[in-house]
Amino acid sequence: MIATILRRARLLAVPVGLLLLASGVLASPASAHASLVSTSPGDGEVLAEAPAEISLTFTESVRLTDGIELLTGDGTAVSVDVSASDEVVTLTPEAPLTDGTYIVGWRVISADSHPIAGGLSFSVGSPSATTVEIPTVDAPRDVDLLRKTAEAARYGGLLIATGLLPFGLLVAGPAVRDSPTARRRLLRTGGLAAAVAVLAALALAPLTTLWQNATALNGIGTVVVDGSTWRTETGAAALLLAAALGVAALTVRRAPAVAVASAAVAVGSLAVVGHTRTFGPVPLVLAADVLHTIAAALWAGGLVGLVLLLTAGRAVRAAHVQQAVRRFSALALVSFAVLVVSGGVLWWRVPATVRDLPDTSYGVHLIVKVVLVGAIVLIAAWNLRHLRTHRTVDLTVLRRTVAAEVTIVAVVTAVTAGLVTQVPRAAETVPASAASAPAELDLDLGGGTTATLVLTPGGVGTNSAQLTVTDADGNPVTAIEPPQVSVGIEEFELGPFRHELVEVSPGSYEGSIDLPIAGSWRIEVGVRTSTYERPSDSAVLEVAE
Repeated sequence: MIATILRRARLLAVPVGLLLLASGVLASPASAHASLVSTSPGDGEVLAEAPAEISLTFTESVRLTDGIELLTGDGTAVSVDVSASDEVVTLTPEAPLTDGTYIVGWRVISADSHPIAGGLSFSVGSPSATTVEIPTVDAPRDVDLLRKTAEAARYGGLLIATGLLPFGLLVAGPAVRDSPTARRRLLRTGGLAAAVAVLAALALAPLTTLWQNATALNGIGTVVVDGSTWRTETGAAALLLAAALGVAALTVRRAPAVAVASAAVAVGSLAVVGHTRTFGPVPLVLAADVLHTIAAALWAGGLVGLVLLLTAGRAVRAAHVQQAVRRFSALALVSFAVLVVSGGVLWWRVPATVRDLPDTSYGVHLIVKVVLVGAIVLIAAWNLRHLRTHRTVDLTVLRRTVAAEVTIVAVVTAVTAGLVTQVPRAAETVPASAASAPAELDLDLGGGTTATLVLTPGGVGTNSAQLTVTDADGNPVTAIEPPQVSVGIEEFELGPFRHELVEVSPGSYEGSIDLPIAGSWRIEVGVRTSTYERPSDSAVLEVAE
């Protein structure tokens, strides 16, 4: 029986290849969910002269929203030109800044489509007597709720629609050929699920734009007709899903292999947006994500297919139902193995450590999902034991257990929809560690020239950097261009990120450096002492939480 299923499963070889190719082409790699690395001026810095521009440097390229503003200490908006170049966002005041405190509020879009926001303040001359709080802008609750609902509907509809197709071909073939009722039930349910998936995906594109820009729901009409909405990753994923399921619907009767290929591409549309695009190595993570979703579709769609056969009454022969149940049990076993392996790969590359899971929204969603899937596995194991010990399947008992599995799968789908909207690992906001002691690194630049780099407070968050460069006799060394400090952490594939320091006196330089997460940071200092010489040295700094 397993050999028959595997032989028929060769139909999936081409669509799976197309799926991996499509997801690889449409998804662009990135380092991780974006985090703010540094700002100029630094947060809380007091400047003697007004800066010509304010810059924010992130760990990866970001997209702008309307949520970037510069305010005076009393909350008055300052006119600025905002631009983004790769990972740097620049605010250029239209008029010179006067003395006082200024507040920057920012909201940008990370590579995984999630908005990130924050703020900072700095002063020119001397701080203002009173200042407003740094503005924070959150998406309206109704927009966020509708977006999550659309996400769940897209996942649920897509898993059922794409899972029912191979179920009808590989598992329930005899029942479908013998019973018009079974065939009609599978086609109608699959068509309805596909329609739900398409409508939800198309609704998700404008809702995501509203969520990213923290815009009210009454602006959805403007967003829908805006062409840029459909040129985003979410818009492209929606159009791909709609087109692929449309082709599958048109070819399911006469060209089932084409329909399966199109369904596989529709599943691949989920990989166009999300966390797996932003963690590496990209080919491995994307392949694991695609296989994980295919296995979930085979399992979820198969369970729904079994319910349709089990509740068809005498319209479907009992022998055909029992045959479908036994075939699905074999296919579900393979699907579970793929789920475990691919899930393990995703766990290895995407989330935080086990210790961190209960402290993050992403981790809580993941724990709930694993527990629910464990419950499904227990029910499925009981069913498999029942099948192996009884020649005749008790359809009454099977209806109850399969119905329980389908119910739990529905909850898992909702949890998964919430999971993909959460921020894993480096995405969590990490506060600066005020209790950390300053970190001091002594570096040998060669030829008797040494450098001492002091980071304060020396922990996670924004650190002020003081660099002192001296020659063999202890005299200050003046660089012919601003010294550069590069920081990176190999464990999370972040960096290196380069920072220029400003000369405050001969041989002394200052600036700010952000260390957004805990870990072993490789810090390299390079000082150009002549046109042809730029000595450098590096050291590892252990940054605790």
